[in-house]
Amino acid sequence: MNTLPTSMKKLKEAFNVLVIMLFSCVLTTGQAQTLTLGSVLACSAPEVVLPVTGTNLVNISSITLFITFDSTQLTYQSVENVDPQLNGILYSLNTTPFQLVIVWSKVSPVDFIQKKLFDIRFAYKGKTSSVTFKQNCEISNNQLQILPVNYISGSVVAEIFPEITLQPKDTTVKPWAHTTFTTNASNNPNFIWKESTDNGQTWSDLSDNSFYEGTHTPQLSLAYAPPAFNKYQYICNLNTQHCTSTTLSAILTVDTLASISGYAAENDFLMQNKPNPLKEFTIIEYSLPDNGSVTLEILDICGKLVGQPVREIQVKGTYKIHFEASVLSPGIYFYKLVFKNQNSGFTACRKMIKQFS
Repeated sequence: MNTLPTSMKKLKEAFNVLVIMLFSCVLTTGQAQTLTLGSVLACSAPEVVLPVTGTNLVNISSITLFITFDSTQLTYQSVENVDPQLNGILYSLNTTPFQLVIVWSKVSPVDFIQKKLFDIRFAYKGKTSSVTFKQNCEISNNQLQILPVNYISGSVVAEIFPEITLQPKDTTVKPWAHTTFTTNASNNPNFIWKESTDNGQTWSDLSDNSFYEGTHTPQLSLAYAPPAFNKYQYICNLNTQHCTSTTLSAILTVDTLASISGYAAENDFLMQNKPNPLKEFTIIEYSLPDNGSVTLEILDICGKLVGQPVREIQVKGTYKIHFEASVLSPGIYFYKLVFKNQNSGFTACRKMIKQFS
């Protein structure tokens, strides 16, 4: 079998390595060299920051940039967050012609493969505006050769705040009454209702469950208002894609002395329990105006269900329910009657006190 001499084999191997290196070099140098001014979406904020980012910039020894912008919408503030490699960078705002000039040079070259060089901060007056690289920008390598860099200009794009057309209102209800808070806006934002239990110091997002409904709609509904919710506050964040407006806070007052239209008539169907205060047991009496679904619940002062002596279909008439309360801790409780049928329905609630046995 014929074989190549050893020297020829080595020469062939060296040639293959050279081809691979040249191919790799072509791939590297063929990658686009770019300098990009960021584009940002801004609400009516007092200031905006545009990043300047380099891609595949290798062996850079000098940078000269000329940047223009609409001075009626943007006011130059500063160049900041400068990469440490650009130590000694200079920048000034020239008036003739109007442009921001940024200059840097260094004997030892630096690389920006995919990295931010610096930020430019502007005061912002609220309208969309371009921020543009001028044609005479130059970036040179360590051999003073001007590189074919692709300069990508940026912009500040104005976003509109949600315009609130209806603020939620303070509401006063009887304990365990259903209540709602309503807001609205003219430009179809998203809605996120929040609740504060500490006079507005902290806020928690609400989600739909058996108690809250409409937490991401213009109307928030509370199935009932426990006495412990007295002075809770509610706000709604209205969000477009990037901007947020917040409603005024609405205060929920749970007032056992307040007169709510229709509530007294509903309570006519639910009598005061006897004895009250109670020790071991009590009798809860109620009258139904028609046949229907009936639920009788016992709730603690925080609205937690601690008993459900009735949950069934009942016919029209008067009922006396024996409720064994010996397992309850001393304190204030509420019993709530919910009646429903095809024609009508009501919810009524009364208070009872459990004493030490």
